[in-house]
Amino acid sequence: MAATIRVMRQDDLTAAADLLVLSAGDDKRHRLLERLASTEPDEIHHALVAERSGVIVGAGKIIAEPAWPGTVAALVAVAPHERGRGIGTALADELAAWARGNLGPRHLVTSTLRDDLERGREFAARYGLTVTHHSVGWRFDLAGRADELAERAARSAETAGVRVRVADFRAEEAVVLDCITRSLPGLPVPGAEDQDVDVSQAHRLFTDDAVVLLAEPRDEPGGPPCGLTIVTPQSDGGDWYTVYTGVVVDHRGRGVAIALKAAALLETHRRGATAVSTHNDDGNEAILRANRAFGMQPSVGYWSLARRDDPSHD
Repeated sequence: MAATIRVMRQDDLTAAADLLVLSAGDDKRHRLLERLASTEPDEIHHALVAERSGVIVGAGKIIAEPAWPGTVAALVAVAPHERGRGIGTALADELAAWARGNLGPRHLVTSTLRDDLERGREFAARYGLTVTHHSVGWRFDLAGRADELAERAARSAETAGVRVRVADFRAEEAVVLDCITRSLPGLPVPGAEDQDVDVSQAHRLFTDDAVVLLAEPRDEPGGPPCGLTIVTPQSDGGDWYTVYTGVVVDHRGRGVAIALKAAALLETHRRGATAVSTHNDDGNEAILRANRAFGMQPSVGYWSLARRDDPSHD
């Protein structure tokens, strides 16, 4: 029995997100659910599922990313036991046909894909998506390392000349968003280097139980923070994920990112985490060296892909 391709319904949300996260390149389940469920008027939103005998075996979507105006995120995923049967192609062809009628040159189509899915990258290339960045995956086991983590957090903060504290995002939202804005220059974005960013939408990227850590210069008491990191628990087990780490341009190269990383590992351990995973651009050799020095283990990374949409594109 052939799979049926149809528009996703509200009761398909969980099954669709569970499939899409298998292909997505980082901890995106929260974002996938939030974006799939969006009903905002006039927003780019097209999501499909492939169904066989009442079971969702594939999913695909093209949905706006509010944090990056003009950007839409595309992704297709098929259940492992159903791959090789043309379901992914059927979903992608349906999405491509919809895009030709609804997107134009002003839209930047992006995607992220696990870097161990080489066939997936080749599949994306057939639809005009090319790699813009590669992020290396890392994982750190926290079990039994409380003393080591505390010592490293203290030493790293002292070396960087900062005090790292947990922020109350709701009470300090303006401070946090300002720090994100000042730390973004030079960091990779989903598509073009000059891509717009709407920092006011940053809260969509992490869950309500995320932890925000701010680094404050010790020699500038009362001054604005010079860096931050955001970590959030994942949906299964004791794993946490680093959503974002950024350092204000004038404070880079002083060890602030390392101090934030050390503080985040300690704070998540205190909150019951068993492991923290993260991704870093493969061109950021300083932070990659720091990850190795921390004892982090390589894990699955992801490719960032993009294409400037064109209605004439096949």
